[in-house]
Amino acid sequence: MFFHPEQGEHTASINASIEAYGFPKILQEEDSLRISIAGLDVQTLYAFVPRGSTQELAGVVVYTRTSDDTLVLLHMAVKPEFSFASGYRNELVLPRMLVQLRAIAKRIKGIKRLSIVYADHRELRPVAQA
Repeated sequence: MFFHPEQGEHTASINASIEAYGFPKILQEEDSLRISIAGLDVQTLYAFVPRGSTQELAGVVVYTRTSDDTLVLLHMAVKPEFSFASGYRNELVLPRMLVQLRAIAKRIKGIKRLSIVYADHRELRPVAQA
């Protein structure tokens, strides 16, 4: 995961997420890497940005279903050079990941809310079913 120069502004929220849900760890399984949190069945959404003939990892969000109707975004990370504050503002990595996570939530039967733990307060947003 990335260490972002502005993450200090969200230390309380990051710590609250870790305290409530656990610390994300990068695990190697055979020839691949994945992010896990002990005791939770988490999913991960990766953002890649095209750079010539390759794709560069630009960000990641880790989320899980915490109840029958709620999907919770537990952790998010954006590579510093792809943050809004840096030179690649037009990539909009974090907003695009959040749009995709909302679209995922809409496709999961029963999900009505998307909670973002890193918000200044725990935010529950309704998710309209398609």
